[in-house]
Amino acid sequence: MKPIIMLSLILLTASAFTHRIVRAQEEKQREREVVIVMDCSKSMENVDSQYLAFDFVKGLAASLPENCEIGLVTFNNEVCASLPIGSEYTEIEHTLDGLRYRQYGNAGAGMEAAVALFGDEQAEKSVLLLSDGEIMMDTDEGTEASVMAFRQAVAAAKDRDVEIDVLAMGEKIQEGYTVYSAADETGGNLYEIADADGLSRYIDRYLFEEWGYRGSHIGKMDGTSAELTVSLPDCMMESAKIILTGEQQNENMTVHCEAGRIDVFKGRRYTVVDISAPVSEEISIQMTSDQSMRIDAYLFAEYECTVDTGHTYDADTQTVRIWVDIRDPMGNSLLNGHLADGGMELYLDGEKENYTVSEGKAWIDKTYIQNSPDQAGARMRSRTETQQTETQIQVPIEVRFVDPVGNYYGVHSAQEKIIIPAEEPDIDWFFWSVIAVFITAVTAVFCISYSRRRRQHTISRQMVDLGAVEPLEKAAPKSDFTGKIVVYVIHNKNDIDYPPESINLFARCRRESITLEWILDTCNLPLDLKGAEKIIFKPGEDRSLVVKNNSRASVLIGRALLTRGQSYNLYYHEKVTFIFDQEDAEIEVHYKDLKPNEK
Repeated sequence: MKPIIMLSLILLTASAFTHRIVRAQEEKQREREVVIVMDCSKSMENVDSQYLAFDFVKGLAASLPENCEIGLVTFNNEVCASLPIGSEYTEIEHTLDGLRYRQYGNAGAGMEAAVALFGDEQAEKSVLLLSDGEIMMDTDEGTEASVMAFRQAVAAAKDRDVEIDVLAMGEKIQEGYTVYSAADETGGNLYEIADADGLSRYIDRYLFEEWGYRGSHIGKMDGTSAELTVSLPDCMMESAKIILTGEQQNENMTVHCEAGRIDVFKGRRYTVVDISAPVSEEISIQMTSDQSMRIDAYLFAEYECTVDTGHTYDADTQTVRIWVDIRDPMGNSLLNGHLADGGMELYLDGEKENYTVSEGKAWIDKTYIQNSPDQAGARMRSRTETQQTETQIQVPIEVRFVDPVGNYYGVHSAQEKIIIPAEEPDIDWFFWSVIAVFITAVTAVFCISYSRRRRQHTISRQMVDLGAVEPLEKAAPKSDFTGKIVVYVIHNKNDIDYPPESINLFARCRRESITLEWILDTCNLPLDLKGAEKIIFKPGEDRSLVVKNNSRASVLIGRALLTRGQSYNLYYHEKVTFIFDQEDAEIEVHYKDLKPNEK
């Protein structure tokens, strides 16, 4: 039995903690970028004397999902702090702990700095502006310059599809220059927050309502002593986060569970329990406080997954059985967890399909009729006008997760090529049996007659062995390149048709290894595929090619997905497929033997 990890925290003051958050792995695609802009002018102290806006920003940073990254800009007379997108919780906490409300509010400088933080990544971009609403400097000229800079920065944000949400604290200002219009001009939201105590509710509001992450309210913790028991849907997730928002000036907290690691992030109005690789399906939290607590608890889970597909075909019933395999980075089937109970939907060519789960896979039965003229997506390959044809159907398969608490990252779709063999024609067995008997009889008569004539004319001759003949050519030396490869561009984001290109490795390669990038350049294929330089080919034993994938691309030999960093052998007449999701490209490399006239 694995040991129970018990975390006991004695909370003397909120500032007594050191926190650490695990950043998402670099290879994971960033899907959301958020920059929080904070008004730190002296007038903010009138609406937030307890600095609860600072607490809200820390709580939001601690709660972020792995595919969301955050940056920070604070301003008064000028920009007083700027942290890039992707900053860690500890950096944000340390920066805010050193700030106080003071001086005037140069919102123009703050918004300019915030918009400049965004790069060109294909991610949803947004700004959260926390302010009492006023733009004011110590001189009229300074105020007008700040207002002009603010308007220009808002226009630049609109041009870059950056939405600006304004969290306006205190009573709305009716006169003078304000920041409220930024929300309407960029398609964002304006929230009027009369009391800073209500800011903590916006942590879960942004996570689950504004940004659309899946999570559920799992209970409350009230009074001076409270306990919460959380049941996880399964133990196949990368991480589970329990978010506690509300008044919680607690002095003692204990978390009981079995997991790979537990991190706790604590503020005045939030606590985030981040559990990596949980083993226990039940988590117990106890909290005590000298003052009454009023806490709402939320749970959301995060999974990493890849989708693989395949099929079988029953010619008698003309039924295709398509299977969908969903696995985590460790190779475990997620369908062995709670997904098997209806936590997902499967779509074929955009239409929802019923499925069953068995052997760790989801199965869909679909009828495809041979040579049907209205078959969606069918491509026919005719040999002659009178022969039967083989049907190939490209079926797009999409997995949509409807799990109420699970957030799934990775590739959720695949293309399955279904091949329906030609129907066998009806055969008149009696007719052909008679023909076969007739041919056999004629052949037997001919052979007997020929044998008799040959015996009459054959002269016996002695065969002489003139010695062994030296072989004309030797096998290729061990660990040298042999054969050739043919490159097919199956799909690219520009939908350009490229003809197949080939390379004679036996004649051209005098090196220890080559890369997919070298292969594409040698074939004059102008495809800029990120990570192609990390896919390596080396000569192997038995005239094979050794393939090693160190990139973020998906690499398949047949239906087998290659594990990143592992080497695999590719033999003659086999192919390897490379799928680059970010570049929307699919490449096939076929490894073939050379014909005698090609050497």
